[in-house]
Amino acid sequence: MNKLIGGVRVCAGIVAVMALSTGAQASNDDLAGKWLLQDAGSTQDKLDEAVENVAQEMNFFIRALARPVLKKQTQICQQWTLGWQTEQFQWQCDSAEVDSMPLAAQGDVFKQDEEGIDISGTYQRTTDAVVLVLESERGKRTNTWKQVGDNELLFTVKLESEKLPTPLTWSLSYKKE
Repeated sequence: MNKLIGGVRVCAGIVAVMALSTGAQASNDDLAGKWLLQDAGSTQDKLDEAVENVAQEMNFFIRALARPVLKKQTQICQQWTLGWQTEQFQWQCDSAEVDSMPLAAQGDVFKQDEEGIDISGTYQRTTDAVVLVLESERGKRTNTWKQVGDNELLFTVKLESEKLPTPLTWSLSYKKE
């Protein structure tokens, strides 16, 4: 997991994952599959702007230290793979390890990070989106994969921590492969 200001980690390494199940439920078929990043040329600018919006509200002395740490939190996934297996939602960023969360997760601890810190998660499914809320003692990360068109996906991340003056938020667009 990536560190956030003062050694605080915000579940960033959890942005990984999945091996698609051919048994995905019919209601999940629209989001299941591979999604490719669109407008890759402007992606870094969007993420830099999100980091700067948070950093500018920090104390002058902390700002210089915070920028590089926050930039590490803004991972760019060229491809997301999403899917469902029996009682599990799975997601994968590029070729990273597949991660999964129980569909019944409602704030339950479902894994530990590399330092043994418990990570709890909440899975939410709407008609057009999947929302995962990942929390630890270090902060909270909300990943939202929302279908915004026939083959279009908007991926939004919101990072919250007591070390941040405001949440770090960004969105990227993807097309279905």
